[in-house]
Amino acid sequence: MNVKINNVSLELPDGATLQEALEAKRISPDGIATALNGKVVPAISRAKKILCDGDNIVIIKAFYGG
Repeated sequence: MNVKINNVSLELPDGATLQEALEAKRISPDGIATALNGKVVPAISRAKKILCDGDNIVIIKAFYGG
């Protein structure tokens, strides 16, 4: 199946989870927020959230500064 992470296509096996998508892109789960199709997915739910073909994932990384 094909999903997008921050508008970049990623091919994953059917039944992959949001956590597996992050791992496939080598994205550290620390300090990020995730949304799936416009809805926030808490960190605790990422390993259970099954993806579907065409899903759109947005990842926002926290940073410090001013």
